[in-house]
Amino acid sequence: MEHSFGIDDSQSNTGDQRTKKYIMWGCLGVLAIAVCVCVIPMAGGAGLLAKYGGEPEGLSADYSMPNLVKEGETFELVITMTNTGSSDIPVSDIDLDEMLDDSILDGAIVLSTDPDMKKDYSISGIKTFNYNHSIHPGKTNTVTFTIQAVTPGEYGGSIGIYVGDLAKRFDYVDLVITEQ
Repeated sequence: MEHSFGIDDSQSNTGDQRTKKYIMWGCLGVLAIAVCVCVIPMAGGAGLLAKYGGEPEGLSADYSMPNLVKEGETFELVITMTNTGSSDIPVSDIDLDEMLDDSILDGAIVLSTDPDMKKDYSISGIKTFNYNHSIHPGKTNTVTFTIQAVTPGEYGGSIGIYVGDLAKRFDYVDLVITEQ
C-alpha cells in the first residue's frame, strides 16, 4: 500500500519552477530599485558624471579654513576660484558634502554665505549651495561660508565646485571640533 502525504509529483515541478521565477523576478526588482535609488539621482548632475567626468578646463581653485575649532565657535571656509582660461566659466553649485562621502557639516552648520546662496539639501547625503555665477577670464571669485561648530568630533569629506557635469574637487577636507 502506497501512502501519499499531500504531495503530487506533477505539481512539485511546477511549484519549483514558480519559485525560481519568483526569485529571478525578485532579484531583478531589487536591482531595478538599486538603480533608481543610487544611479539615477547621481546621474542627474553631480554624482557619477561629475565625480568621474574630469575637471573643468581653466578653473583653478583653493580653500582655507581652520582645521581645529571649539564647539560653539564660528569660523569661515573661504573658497577662491580663478579662471585661467579664455572664456567664461559658469559655476552652478558648490557642494560641501558629496554622495558617499562624509562631511565637515556632520558636526557644523552653515550660518551664512557671501555671496548669498540658496542651500539645497534635497538629495540625501549631499549639501549643495546654488552659486550660479560665471567667472570671467583672468578673474577671481571668492565665496565665504560662515560656519558654526556644533558637535565635538573629527569630521572630513570633500568639497566640489561644479561647472555642468564637471567638478573641481578637494577630496579630503578635515575638521576637528573640540569641547568648549
